[in-house]
Amino acid sequence: MTTRWSVVVRAGAGECRDALADLCRDYWRPLFYFARRKGHLPEDAQDLTQGFIADLLEHNAIARADRERGRFRTFLLSSFCHFLANAQRDRSTLKRGGGVVVVSLDGEEDASGAQMAADGTTPEMEYERRWALGLLERVMARLRAEYVEAERGALFDAMEPHLSGASGRPGYAAIGEALGLSDGTIRVAMHRMRRRYGDLLRGEIAATVTTPEEMEDELRHLTNVVAGAPSRR
Repeated sequence: MTTRWSVVVRAGAGECRDALADLCRDYWRPLFYFARRKGHLPEDAQDLTQGFIADLLEHNAIARADRERGRFRTFLLSSFCHFLANAQRDRSTLKRGGGVVVVSLDGEEDASGAQMAADGTTPEMEYERRWALGLLERVMARLRAEYVEAERGALFDAMEPHLSGASGRPGYAAIGEALGLSDGTIRVAMHRMRRRYGDLLRGEIAATVTTPEEMEDELRHLTNVVAGAPSRR
């Protein structure tokens, strides 16, 4: 099973910088909010996250780690915890952008930061939640891009509320009437959209593991996180 993460594992970070950079970009926000839950101020949390990712990319940290790394999600969090512990002793680990693109928070930090001490969420729970939400957002964005490329963007926008489970979503008959399509056509289109969404979801998860068994385990874990159920890991 060849995935982005398995390629990085086999070759080492020095030979797969682009693949590793893509993975780290997807996990920037979960790492940032993990640092915030650990009590770091927003600016420090951003600097720590940047410094950590720069360290992975610049110093071939993955090649020096245990070859049996498993899931990228768990490897990254374990490595980040080690980095944060070292950062407490060495403030020079801050302020090192390393050329890594910072993920825009678009003002969301103001609202989230006010809840940091109020809702009882642990740093690990926050990391998992941000991981799950980010993964689902990427899958939905990829699916929409496919529909737009096929000149079916209007169909996607009309049916997306059913896929995401949004409240107040219109019925199939109303969608069909708006688009000039039969109720049966909308049902078939919805079935195909759900199937393609599932394929993209599995592909997104598969990119961050090294075995088919880990992929199935990650999919179950994602379901638990989204549902708010406790995880055994």
